[in-house]
Amino acid sequence: MIVEMCMSKNVETVQPDTFLLEAVRRMTSRHIRRLVVLDGESIVGIICHHDIVRALPANINPFSAIALDQNQPSGRVHSCMTQPVITIDAGQPIEAAAQMMTQHHIGGMPVLQNHRLAGIVTESDIFRTFSKLLSGQSGSTRITFDVTANENALPFLVSTTKALRLELVSVFSYFEGARRLAVARVQGGSADPLVEKLWESNHPVVNVLTTLRPSIRS
Repeated sequence: MIVEMCMSKNVETVQPDTFLLEAVRRMTSRHIRRLVVLDGESIVGIICHHDIVRALPANINPFSAIALDQNQPSGRVHSCMTQPVITIDAGQPIEAAAQMMTQHHIGGMPVLQNHRLAGIVTESDIFRTFSKLLSGQSGSTRITFDVTANENALPFLVSTTKALRLELVSVFSYFEGARRLAVARVQGGSADPLVEKLWESNHPVVNVLTTLRPSIRS
């Protein structure tokens, strides 16, 4: 999955000379935590909830109703926006966005397409996306197994789940220290036979977790 598929396309923007009060009002009304700062079509900064809070005295909460009623704060966006801005291309994989946010300790990034602002992707967008990618229906089973000795597990999973009449919902692998682990999610029946086949094929099973079906109360 690429960034374009999970980003928010309706980006709220401000100009560098926008009053902080207006930035606060936009964040509050849209229930968002960051605004992209544009000078014409060029991205010149990004301003977040905590940027505004840090720019003011500790006794002032700019996002309180009292502050809004009293027309505070009085500064402008350019005084506390973050620059330069870390951006990502819309065609990049979603895991690249996650890695960049982790590396730079940020919660969101403007997304570019043909060098122009096309959207914004946040940690919440990535969390929802990974949740969709890794989840299955109620009653599905997630199997974590070791592929260090034999990494070519996908053909085995495809053929074995087909033979067992199971649906292979998703599969991915990752490194944990010196080990390489794979996680497969299956549904459509008991996963016990697949677990046995994995052990027999020299893929030690680390964990098996079945998503419980919701209980029905009369």
